[in-house]
Amino acid sequence: MYALRRPVENVYLVRERDRRRTRELLALVLAALPPMAVLFAAIWANVETVRLGYQIERLVKQRDQLAERQRQLEMERAQVSSLARVEAVARGALGMVTPKADQLVLVKDGTLAAEPPPPRPTLRPHQPETAGPPAPARTEEGF
Repeated sequence: MYALRRPVENVYLVRERDRRRTRELLALVLAALPPMAVLFAAIWANVETVRLGYQIERLVKQRDQLAERQRQLEMERAQVSSLARVEAVARGALGMVTPKADQLVLVKDGTLAAEPPPPRPTLRPHQPETAGPPAPARTEEGF
């Protein structure tokens, strides 16, 4: 073999583009785009499904918390409106007492329904009201 190396000088060498090779490369890239789009769409759908699953879990948890809060509020309302508590507040804070026997008025069932309804007022021509609030005092501006 040769032990001597000589540098090769090709200063006049110019590389031309291979147009056929460029077209093949472009065709390969364009052919790869539809499968890549399908792959990205499948990945996006999977990520969206996971995200919606987390959102559903969060909303279910929130619904359960709100249902529990509603049960607590209904129980509190029942305790506050219990007759024993209402009577205690009426006696203590409001100073009410149990009525005496002569202060009681007994109403039998059906007594109120058997009474005839009160008569309807007849229509009369419009008359100005005389028993209303007093008119405001007039001012210099006339208002």
